[in-house]
Amino acid sequence: MAIPRQRIHLAARPWRRAFAGWRRDELWEGEPLARFERAIADEVGVAEAISVPSGRIALRFLLEALDLEPGSEVICCAFGYPVVPHLVREAGHRLRLVDCELRTMGMDPVGLEAAISDRTSCVIATHLYGTPCRIREIRSIADAHGAVVLEDCAHSLGARIAGRSTGSVGRAGYFSFETSKIMNTMGGGMITTDDRELAERLRKIAATQPPNGWAWLSKRLLKTSFEAFVTHPLGFNLVVYPVLRFALGGREEFQSGYAPDTLTVAGKLGRYTSFQAELGLAQIGSLAPLAERRRSNARRVVDRLSPRVPFQGTDEPDVVPNPMLLAARFADAPKVARALLARGVDTKRGYMRDCSGLLEEPAELPNAGRVDREVLHVPAFYDLSEAEVDRVATALEAVLDELGE
Repeated sequence: MAIPRQRIHLAARPWRRAFAGWRRDELWEGEPLARFERAIADEVGVAEAISVPSGRIALRFLLEALDLEPGSEVICCAFGYPVVPHLVREAGHRLRLVDCELRTMGMDPVGLEAAISDRTSCVIATHLYGTPCRIREIRSIADAHGAVVLEDCAHSLGARIAGRSTGSVGRAGYFSFETSKIMNTMGGGMITTDDRELAERLRKIAATQPPNGWAWLSKRLLKTSFEAFVTHPLGFNLVVYPVLRFALGGREEFQSGYAPDTLTVAGKLGRYTSFQAELGLAQIGSLAPLAERRRSNARRVVDRLSPRVPFQGTDEPDVVPNPMLLAARFADAPKVARALLARGVDTKRGYMRDCSGLLEEPAELPNAGRVDREVLHVPAFYDLSEAEVDRVATALEAVLDELGE
């Protein structure tokens, strides 16, 4: 049986919950929304959590609610999701990028120290793939220049720094609950903060969103059901793997499995629903055990392949990741991906990217370009058994031997 690059689940009997919510007249609005916001606030360890339509809309709301001076400088990491710097520019701010570290793949504090100035109003620090960036140093540097720190926690629910959750270190953090994320509520997200005034402004902005309806819900249910089928071992081996392996001949655009997202918020608007909150509440209790399972599987691969393969990670002993994806770098990532696919191990590429093309003027950001070319996501998700994880590691060892790496 071939191993898929990731696994997407139908979240907690969604069809049945949709029907039950309709019967109770709590499908769109209702008491579960407040309970879920409180549960996320408690999980992250902050005073307030505000439900939002999506992770990218969370950033848009934050840039509006913070009321930053028009034209002020906002700093992002050069390697990440291009929608983030795009939204900064769309909000009328001057975009500045800082190179990433090769180890954490997050923003390099040394680069931030060199780039930040008194014109900087905000620093957006991303915790990529569930591994925290060096947020303490970033916060210290930003504080010294009077800049606000926002944490992009789209991948990192459950990751911790010295006992604190990501999303609790900066002025605010924002999370994504899309189908492939740590928590899947079929879309939507959450902003976390200890700033009650900011939370109130955010709630007012979120309340202006149009309500979702049956067309939206039907599309979400069908889309997630399809994703759950094609990433299930049976569906993957019956349908997807034969297409990837033979019909498409390992063509690069299909091998990566990720179509570059358009720089837009289209399809990401609409009020977060009570139905989605119910899905989230059903998953809160499983966050910690599933995080430990992800860490265990990731360690099993890393212990077999390190230091031969440079994996994303952290050297800070009090930082605990929650690896949504296990990221590694290879000199010829496409070739490694094709060879692994031939051995029944699917991988993912092109998820995050070098964002330097969004700058008006060229900048020296070599690590971002290198990570963009070299990063490959190896399956180590929590559903895999130890035997399956060992199969992944063995296949990777064989490919490296074959390629002479």
